[in-house]
Amino acid sequence: MNEFVKHAPADRLPTLIRTPQGYRVFDPALVAGSHYQIDERGTLVYTRLPAGSVALTVVVLAAVAGVALGDDWLTIAGWLAAGLVVGTALAGAVLSVIHSVSSPERRYRRLYGDVPFTRDVTDRGTRAWQLCEQAERLAATRSWITGAVDSARSLPALVWAGAAGEEWATEAVDRLVNPTTGPNLHAPA
Repeated sequence: MNEFVKHAPADRLPTLIRTPQGYRVFDPALVAGSHYQIDERGTLVYTRLPAGSVALTVVVLAAVAGVALGDDWLTIAGWLAAGLVVGTALAGAVLSVIHSVSSPERRYRRLYGDVPFTRDVTDRGTRAWQLCEQAERLAATRSWITGAVDSARSLPALVWAGAAGEEWATEAVDRLVNPTTGPNLHAPA
């Protein structure tokens, strides 16, 4: 049986992003308890509104306004165009307010000050690089996806600490990747 999942979603370990130069590790505290997640490019994405729902709402409301206020095709088209412009501006304003109020970066800065919430790991020969590779491989296994390994989901915090040089975190990731199985009770003595 093949343990690795090919073409699996990138959100298994969203705090570890592969970049052209190496890896970017995000502090899990950045998105913890928020309605944001980190996509495969390292962009914070607001997940409270499904993708396209705001645009669909603007188009539907503009069409309803056009039909309700227009008498002929020309005025319907005019009201539709005006509704699209006004609706887009209002939607942009509402989303800007939402992002400024619930921004994970602002919350992180309030909690931790000017401490960076990302670390770039670009040197292939370092222990941090090996840690990122191990975490990436572990996150691609069925065992990790299903929660059989690391059911507490401590891997993102361990990678963050390990990328900062904390040896205890790299040892903990080593134990997750290579767990001890105990004595072989079926082997002859």
